[in-house]
Amino acid sequence: MLGPYNSFTQNVSNYHFDSFPYENSYEEDEYEDHYKEMAFYQKWGSKYSNQVKELKKTMSSPSMLTSSGSNLFSSSSNSTSSKRQKFKKILKNFILPNRFNPLKRETFISILPVEIVVEIVGNLSYKDVLNVSLVCTEWFYLAQEEILWRSVYQTYFVYHPNRELALSKPQNHSDQHWREIFKEHHFREAKWSGDRYQESHLIGHTGTVWALHMDAERVYTGSFDKTAKVWDINTKKCKYTLSGHYYPIQCLDVIDNTMITGSLDNSIRVWDLEEGKSKGILTTRAHNFDVFCLQSQDNLIFSGSSDSTVKIWNISNILESSQTPLDELLENDLLQEEEQRRQQYQQLQQEHQNNQQQFPDDVSSLMDPFDVGSMISEEGGNGTSSHINIVSSNDRTSRRYLNHNMQSVETFKHTSCVTCLQVKDNILMSGGSDKVVRVWDLNTSQSIDVLEGHHEGIRALQFNGNVLVTGSDDTTVKIWDLRHKNHCVSTLRGHTGAIRCLQWEGATLITGSNDQTIRYWNMNSGSQSSRELFSFSSSISCLRFTENVLMCGLSDSKVQITKFY
Repeated sequence: MLGPYNSFTQNVSNYHFDSFPYENSYEEDEYEDHYKEMAFYQKWGSKYSNQVKELKKTMSSPSMLTSSGSNLFSSSSNSTSSKRQKFKKILKNFILPNRFNPLKRETFISILPVEIVVEIVGNLSYKDVLNVSLVCTEWFYLAQEEILWRSVYQTYFVYHPNRELALSKPQNHSDQHWREIFKEHHFREAKWSGDRYQESHLIGHTGTVWALHMDAERVYTGSFDKTAKVWDINTKKCKYTLSGHYYPIQCLDVIDNTMITGSLDNSIRVWDLEEGKSKGILTTRAHNFDVFCLQSQDNLIFSGSSDSTVKIWNISNILESSQTPLDELLENDLLQEEEQRRQQYQQLQQEHQNNQQQFPDDVSSLMDPFDVGSMISEEGGNGTSSHINIVSSNDRTSRRYLNHNMQSVETFKHTSCVTCLQVKDNILMSGGSDKVVRVWDLNTSQSIDVLEGHHEGIRALQFNGNVLVTGSDDTTVKIWDLRHKNHCVSTLRGHTGAIRCLQWEGATLITGSNDQTIRYWNMNSGSQSSRELFSFSSSISCLRFTENVLMCGLSDSKVQITKFY
C-alpha cells in the first residue's frame, strides 16, 4: 500500500476511534446534553428518547461509578452491566458515523450521493485520500471504493481531455483493484525521476540511426548506412542485417514477422523477418522524392514523402505469398536469363574469332556473363520488362529483388514535404514542412481539419483519443484537444533545438531534440514538470519507451538502451 495506509490496514483491528490520527471536530468537542437531545429528537422523534432518558438516569446514579473514577460504568451487577452496554451502543451509534446503522450521525458524506462524493474526493492527491481513510469508519469504507481509485488514477495518469473516454484496466492487470494499479504506475513514474538505471548500447551501424521500433523480443533499426538491422533485445546482438536500399533508410515499421522500410532512394521494401530476406519492392519509385515516414495498419501501408504526398498501398498479396521464398520464385528466371546471356556471349565470341576483329568494349562489358548483376540492374532500372532488381551490384551484400510494380490505392496532398504521420482506425494525421497537421477521414478520403499554430515545420506527432501531441523545428511541443477545431491546450517549452521525436502514454511525454537532450514531461502539469533525463554528445533522431526502458537512436550510429530501477 502507499503512504500511511499500509501501517493502518495492518493494525486496523486494534484501532479505536479515539486513537485515529485525524478526528472530526464534532467528536473532539463536547456537546451539551440538550443539543444532543435536540438533534436526536429532530431526527428520530420519541422512538428512542425514552430509552435514552432512562439510561441517562441509570448512568448518573452513584452506583454506576467506580471508586477510582477511571471507568464510567460499574460492573457490580449484571443488570447494571447490561444497561451500561446497551447505553454505550446507542450512544456510539448516535455520535459516531456508521453507514450500516439508521442511528448514524449525518455528515456531508452520508447525505450526498456516492457519485458526487467520489467526484469530490477523487480530485484530492493520493496522500490526502489515504489520510481520509484514517478519519472514521465511514470515510475508511469510502476510501476502499474501487471507483474512487479509478478516479484518482485518471487524475494522475490520464491527460484531462481523455478522461471522458471509457477507461478499462490494462490487459495484464484485469484482476487487480484500481488502488493496486495506481500503486504500480506511481512507482513506475517515480523510477523516471530516480538515479537508478543501467545503460547498454546496440553497436553495429556506421551512420545515424534514423528509425527505431521495438517489441518484447526484438529491436529494429534503420540507418544512414543504407541498412536495417534486427537485434535480440536480451543479448543486444544483431540477428540480421538487411541490405538493399542504395540510399539511407529514413523510416520503418513492423507487422508480425514482416518489416517495411522507406528510404531516400524513393522506394519502399518489404522484408521477411523469419528468413531475413526480402519479399520484394512495392515499386522502384514509390514517391517522386524521398520517403520520410510510413506506418502499417492491417494490410495497408501509409507513406509520406518530400514530394508533398501521403500514399496508401495495399500489400495483402505480398503478405499472402510470404510462405514462398523469393529465391524459389526467381531461381528459374535467373538461370534462364544467365543461360541466354552465356549463349549470346559465346556466339559473339565465335563471330569475333571468325572475323578476326576486336570485340567492342561496350559489347564485351554488356555481354560478360560474369557481370550479370550490372546487366539485370540496368534492365530493372528502365522499368520496362524485367521484374528482377539487383541493387549495388558491386556490393558483396547485393541481392535480387522482386519488383511488384504496385500502384498506390489513394493519395493525399500537402503543400510541402510530409515528415510525419500516424493512422488509427479510420483517421489519418500527417504533418510536414508546411507547419500544419492535416486530419483525414479514410472513409471519405477528405480532409476534416487543419491544425495551425507552429512557426516552423512539424517533425513528430502522436495522437490517441481526444489528444494530439506535435513536435516542431520551432523547439516547442504543442498539445491539442481534438474535440474542438484547431484548439491548442498547451505549449511546452524547454528544448533549445528542433524536436526530432516524441512518444507519450497516459500523461507521460518523452521528447528528443537536436539540442542533444531527452526531456520528460507530465502533461497534466505542463512545462513546470519538465526535466532533462539525459544529455548526449550527439543529436537524438528517434526514441521509444516502455514501462521502465527507454531506447534512443543517436547521430553517432549507436542505440542507447536505458533500464530504470
